[in-house]
Amino acid sequence: MTTLLPTTNRETWAQFVQEIEIALDAHRNQAVADREISQTFVASEGVPLPWSQARVLEWLSFQTYYEYQAILFISKWLQTTPETDVMVMLCQQIEDEANHFNWLNQHLEQMGGRLSEWSPLPEMVDWIETYYHNLPDTISRLAAHNLAGESGACRSFSNIVPFLPEDLQKTMRRIMPDEQFHLRIGRRTLSKYCVTNEQRSLARDRALEVIDLESRAIAAFNQKLASLES
Repeated sequence: MTTLLPTTNRETWAQFVQEIEIALDAHRNQAVADREISQTFVASEGVPLPWSQARVLEWLSFQTYYEYQAILFISKWLQTTPETDVMVMLCQQIEDEANHFNWLNQHLEQMGGRLSEWSPLPEMVDWIETYYHNLPDTISRLAAHNLAGESGACRSFSNIVPFLPEDLQKTMRRIMPDEQFHLRIGRRTLSKYCVTNEQRSLARDRALEVIDLESRAIAAFNQKLASLES
């Protein structure tokens, strides 16, 4: 849903925001190369093969957990968001995250899973619960989650969707435009409110901190996924 963020045919963002996104892509590409996980979501013949039920269930548990946590930490941020335009957009984002949680949780329970019976890895807790929940200001929050985190979600979802069951693919394709919208909230907010070099440096630092936390969590999660099928 994008009704609160009007667009033109060609939206542009501040140059420093574009540079941060270039840096995020470079760091993610390097993380893939360093950990030799480039084939994680690609079959050897280049044709997507369906994941096992155990793998789907584990990934779905994580994604449901993430959406649930996003509801909590964005709700917490609203109490200390003085920029009213950002506050309104974050309210819409919470509605989106709540819908995503509900849709994915329904899939999870249909597959026999229960979020209450699933435990996130310590690296996930460090990234999603500890880090996001404790960001102190709007620039830090939107750089970390909406710019860095949501750009990672957009990239990840486009890779993963072909491996999922057809009904879950449909749900993910319903979710993906919302993630693009959340990313645009970050781009627009940072372009508007990062007016000093110090603020721009803060945004870059927070975004790159997420890359480190995200990479550690993904590496640990990939190990867990591999163990399910070993």
